[in-house]
Amino acid sequence: HNLKVTPLVAGWHFSGIVESIAGGVDNLKVGDAVHGHLQYSSKTEQGTLTDYITVPASECAKIPEGINMDVAAAVTTEALTALQAMRDKGGLSKGKSVLIIAAGGGVGTQAVQIAKVLKAGSVHAVCSTKDVSNATKLGADLVIDRTKKDITKALDAASYDVIFDTTGKYSLMKMRYAMKKGGTFVSTIPNITDYPPFSWIVGIATGKHSKSLMVKCNRQDLELVGEWMKAGMTVPIDSVYDIKDIDDARERQESGKKSGRVVIKVADGW
Repeated sequence: HNLKVTPLVAGWHFSGIVESIAGGVDNLKVGDAVHGHLQYSSKTEQGTLTDYITVPASECAKIPEGINMDVAAAVTTEALTALQAMRDKGGLSKGKSVLIIAAGGGVGTQAVQIAKVLKAGSVHAVCSTKDVSNATKLGADLVIDRTKKDITKALDAASYDVIFDTTGKYSLMKMRYAMKKGGTFVSTIPNITDYPPFSWIVGIATGKHSKSLMVKCNRQDLELVGEWMKAGMTVPIDSVYDIKDIDDARERQESGKKSGRVVIKVADGW
């Protein structure tokens, strides 16, 4: 957010009903249910925890029939992050292998499912003990309990085309031993090795690549995720709070006890 804006309104994810449309928009109409997320930028002056926001038509999409508002809002940033990280940055495609670190988190749970949809040859997941069963249910071919195995040392050598670290705690240099030649390490947190000239040096020295991403909301990817949700992709919802109970929602979010997304309802929630 632009922190100089007054008043500063929090919130990124959204789902809601179109109230008004500017000239030239032909893919939406008043009354459509849409979802998306605001762009993660210092130029963003809005927050979604309010009754009305204004977004470009290219940065939202219709909510698929049968998907409720809570799920539609909760899926946006996490699914698009996973998709853009693995497909666009990592080059994940049919037959390739991927390791997803923190597969029990919001991004990780979507990443496991999306990797399967992209027809990855093998999808391996790293998570804590409590999330092993869920990662398996989501489709991971192998689940590694991080409390029992040090993934910086104990994985099979040269195993993965793509390693996706959703935590930002690892790096290409720590994980390169487990990557195939030409493989790509993708993180949600930028690292100095992601940028020239360091990226060139690392690429030449290791034959492997390090990339990071900042997710971008766009209609095409939202529509793709919508199709996958209709086909059965799940988004775990822990709880839904009215906005008047936002303090309780924040406490739940930070408690460490949640088992999915914490959603805040603005409409009729004051």
